[in-house]
Amino acid sequence: MGPDQPRPSTAPRFMLKPATSARGFVDGAWWPRSTNPAVEFTSLLTALTATSGPMTKLGYNLTAWETAPRKVRVNGRQVRLEGFHGLDQRTVSLRDSSGHRMVLLLIPAEMSELRGNAVLAKASEKDGVASPHDLLADDPKATEESPEARWENDGGHLLTVR
Repeated sequence: MGPDQPRPSTAPRFMLKPATSARGFVDGAWWPRSTNPAVEFTSLLTALTATSGPMTKLGYNLTAWETAPRKVRVNGRQVRLEGFHGLDQRTVSLRDSSGHRMVLLLIPAEMSELRGNAVLAKASEKDGVASPHDLLADDPKATEESPEARWENDGGHLLTVR
């Protein structure tokens, strides 16, 4: 990279709903640049400390991320990382020291810049109550994992009215 070329940003890409927003499925969105939890979780937690205060726990889906450490240190504080198979792959869950929980939509790292920015904005709208599935509806990976698709694949079927 030459001296005249701009360096790619490493700042975390996230947006939160305003504090007075309607409660919905998510409190905002985060768009990591990779699935490397040591790098991405630390970056997100550092940025959240500056905007929302320090977090004590971060919950994530084990299949959505590479192997993660059990704890990371952010601004001199330890944050526990908790992986679960049952947590929605399209979200991460955070908790602060007072027990307040925040859920962020997880935008796939490989999403195009135009689409990723649009999803960031939509997920952080003041009165937005869309589900993670609906927010990522144009993402082929998210469509495959829809609740309806899981129901159909597990032997259920949707009622069709004739």
